[in-house]
Formats: sequence, structure tokens, C-alpha cells
Amino acid sequence: MTARRAAASDRPAPAKRGARRAPGRPVGGEQALREALIDAALQAFAGAGFAASTLRGIARAAHVTPALANYYFGSKEGLLAAVVELRVQPLFEQLAAAMAGAGDDPLAALAAFAQTYTRLALSHPWGPQLVVREVLSAGGALREAFAQRFAGNISRLLAEHVAKAQQLGHIDAALDPRLTALSLLSLCVFPVISAPVLAVTLGLRLDADAAMALANHHWRVFARGVETE
Repeated sequence: MTARRAAASDRPAPAKRGARRAPGRPVGGEQALREALIDAALQAFAGAGFAASTLRGIARAAHVTPALANYYFGSKEGLLAAVVELRVQPLFEQLAAAMAGAGDDPLAALAAFAQTYTRLALSHPWGPQLVVREVLSAGGALREAFAQRFAGNISRLLAEHVAKAQQLGHIDAALDPRLTALSLLSLCVFPVISAPVLAVTLGLRLDADAAMALANHHWRVFARGVETE
């Protein structure tokens, strides 16, 4: 073999027509493509809403073809299910774990909820947006599933901790445990849902950096309001 032929044989083979990767397309194989599609769907559902989002638009945002999105998830509904399982569910698992980490102290568990919920909601702003669009709005695609799988479980858990704290004499026994749990939920949930307008109405900027101060404020207001007289 001549030197010229040997040099030519060491060169990489030219790319086949149509095989060049599209600019911005995720790399790393099938898992990376699936993750990119889930993230694109999450942003679409939280931003424009489930009904206004299309599989084609989600695929375009993820830099893949609609055919590939359909191959991995089957439909827009399949992507929504993946968003719930792989993005929403882990946040609630973190919330439940933080409360369980408080041990047998019901007040510590309630405080852990206030701190962890506020931190997660402000560091994942798509969460409150998704709740407003697909849970609170009429006809929301996640209303029933969210109520049964997440909100219902957390609400019951909070009410159980309130009742236990009442039995221990830490919370006023005259208070309804369910309404008391609702009060804590209201303190924590409303600010993160209304965060986009609070800068205008109250001059407050709520972001991940403000999470701890906000959570501590919630807890002080709640604890002083429900303490035994």
C-alpha cells in the first residue's frame, strides 16, 4: 500500500446524507432524547397549557422529529403521564421524605412541610404554573389525578400531624385538624402561585433565594396562630 493510499484509509468516512445531527439536538442516546422531550413537554404544558400544546411543537422544542416523539411516548397524553411520573412525583417524594425525617415530632413535620414545599416550589417555578393551568383551571388535564395522587395525600398527612400535635397539647384542641391543615397549605401555596404579581402589588421578589425566609415567616405565623392558649 502506498503512503498516499494509507493516509486516505486513515481518514474518517464521510457522513451519509441526512445523518448529520441537527443543531441543538440532544446527545447521549435514547435516554437523552427522552429527557429532552419530557422537559420540552413540561415547559409547554406549564406555559401554554396541555390543550394548546401539540406533539409537533414539543418535538420541535426538543430538536427531534414528531415521529420520534410519537415513537417514545405514543401521544401528547403519554408525554403528560411521563411528566407526572418523572418530574412531579419526585418532588412530592422529597416533600414526604422531609416530613418523615422529622420523626415522631408532629410540629417538626409540619415545619418541614412549610420549609420543603416553599423551597421546591420556588426552585421549580414550572410547578406552580402547571398547577394553575392544569389543576385549578376548569377542565385541567391533571385536576383529578393531582387531587387523588398528590394533594389529597399531603392534605391528609398534614391533618394527621395536626391531630397528633393536638393530642400532645401543642396545638389548640378546639381547632378542626382539616381546617388547620388547610390554613398551613394556604400560607404556603398562595405566595408561590401569585409570585409573578407580588413584585408589583407588594414589592416582593419571590425566588429560590427567598425560600428560607418565606418558609420561616409562614411557620411563625402558623405556629403562633394555632398554639395552645
